[in-house]
Amino acid sequence: MKPLNILILVALPLLSLEWNTNAQSEGELPDAAEPQLAEESDWAARYNEAQIECHEGSMKACDSIWMDDRVLMDTFLYNYGRTCGGRVDLRTIRREGVSCAEAFPGH
Repeated sequence: MKPLNILILVALPLLSLEWNTNAQSEGELPDAAEPQLAEESDWAARYNEAQIECHEGSMKACDSIWMDDRVLMDTFLYNYGRTCGGRVDLRTIRREGVSCAEAFPGH
């Protein structure tokens, strides 16, 4: 068999694989939206530290916000965490069904 035919036989199965283009490698983190920190007396103040860490690039912190049962869906806190600090579109990440840690591995 000729070398070109072998290359084609090896490359064709790779073309059919579905690659996750949303996942980014370490060091490729988009800019975050500014968090809206709560006043110390507000019930949401317990999430201030997580919002700051999420803003600084901790995807585990972003996930900890939206995955918390005390945070209601479609509130600022939920959306901030679910969009990885405003780094991704809410509909897109919901449709993909991935966490922030999965969307941005290594962060």
